[in-house]
Amino acid sequence: MSASAIEFLLHENTLGVSQQLMEAAHVVPHQFACICSGSRDAGPMHWHRDIGPGEPAPLRGMISNMEHHGPSYLQWNIALYDDSVFWIVPRSHRRINTDEEHRQLAENPSVPLPGGIPVELNAGDGVVYTHLLLHWGSYYSSKMRRTLHPGYRPFGFAALPNVHWRHWEPGFYHHLSKTARKQFEIWDALFFQELDQIAAIFHIIINRDTDQFRVELVALHPSPHDQMVSIVMLSKLAGKLYSLKHTSVTSASLWGNGRDITYLGNHFTPEQVTELWQRFQPLDEKLKLPKEAYQPGFQRTSDYNPNDMPVDFSVEDFIKSWETP
Repeated sequence: MSASAIEFLLHENTLGVSQQLMEAAHVVPHQFACICSGSRDAGPMHWHRDIGPGEPAPLRGMISNMEHHGPSYLQWNIALYDDSVFWIVPRSHRRINTDEEHRQLAENPSVPLPGGIPVELNAGDGVVYTHLLLHWGSYYSSKMRRTLHPGYRPFGFAALPNVHWRHWEPGFYHHLSKTARKQFEIWDALFFQELDQIAAIFHIIINRDTDQFRVELVALHPSPHDQMVSIVMLSKLAGKLYSLKHTSVTSASLWGNGRDITYLGNHFTPEQVTELWQRFQPLDEKLKLPKEAYQPGFQRTSDYNPNDMPVDFSVEDFIKSWETP
């Protein structure tokens, strides 16, 4: 993506609108992408939400987070040419799949859903939406398509955002204008500050410092609502750290740009990561289903519950699960 395109995504009509929709001290780019036509017709894609099954938390937990605090991630489709490929199911970001949707997604996820509507974008039009929304690429053809697809997340928010990673790497912004470069330097520092904050929380959990954990949890998630959702997201990140330290999987395939999880991993020895992951095991077991299954609308099979937070497992229950050896 060119420097001018990136600077457009910092404009009042893009970043500025995202700031209006998210109540936070800072709103920061998470990714810069462009959806392009291919050299041949590829046909319809699958209806989906841009989340995995229970990843980074069960859907109902993320919906509750949004209802209490507003959206913590927004993504855009901005058409450079007329674009009628994109479909949505309005208000589906506020609920799990209906029984009818579940049946149809299981049978054929590549045809219109009940209540689905096309989003007709003329060149220069944009639509902003949350990644929790059911949406569909109705037909990918060789017809010219260039649709910018940026995403934005907050810092200084009431909770740990549902999307708390990034896909851009430090350094590229040195090729931008002085004003844009200064913005990215500030945003870069915010990402690293949050990673340091998460590392400190993980060390507190390893050390079983329950009082300090309560203090740091409030700093990470100031709202009294849905703190368990942030803890679930921390558990997913702890699992990725375990994979980073104890398997051959690449960092880029684990989380965001790959460099950030490597930076986070450098705060820990392999033994500490093992101990950290053990602390999260009781919670992780409560997040799982009895067996692996395909989850319609979530893009893959999984043994994690795609929709439901653990029942009768509070912040204090989580603390009790690891506070004593």
